[in-house]
Amino acid sequence: MRNKLEQFGSFGAIVAAAACPICFPKLALIGALVGLGTLAKYEVVFFYGAHMLIVIALIGHVISYKKVQNRILLALAIVSAILFFVSLYIFVSEILSYMALTGLVIATIWMIAESRRYIRCVALVD
Repeated sequence: MRNKLEQFGSFGAIVAAAACPICFPKLALIGALVGLGTLAKYEVVFFYGAHMLIVIALIGHVISYKKVQNRILLALAIVSAILFFVSLYIFVSEILSYMALTGLVIATIWMIAESRRYIRCVALVD
């Protein structure tokens, strides 16, 4: 459940950003290729949805940290989430937004690998 929360948040934020053509034009191009262009009229909903999904991903990482105990991974997730909001509201930088989303996806993939390694280690001990 915990791992699913961060996966849903991270990848959901990417999909929501891909459906938001004005805010994330490069992701919107990819989204249009897979048929998300029809959702352009709901752009505001997806824009705020991406915000919520970033927060959900961050909560998932904090919950997963309690199990895996990897501070670098948690720091990457926190910095990525903060950078996302800073890039939208303070610096208004598209490049920083993409860097933040990429950092969050990397943190999620890394957390999945760490969780699987943790489960294998626990199984060996038992």
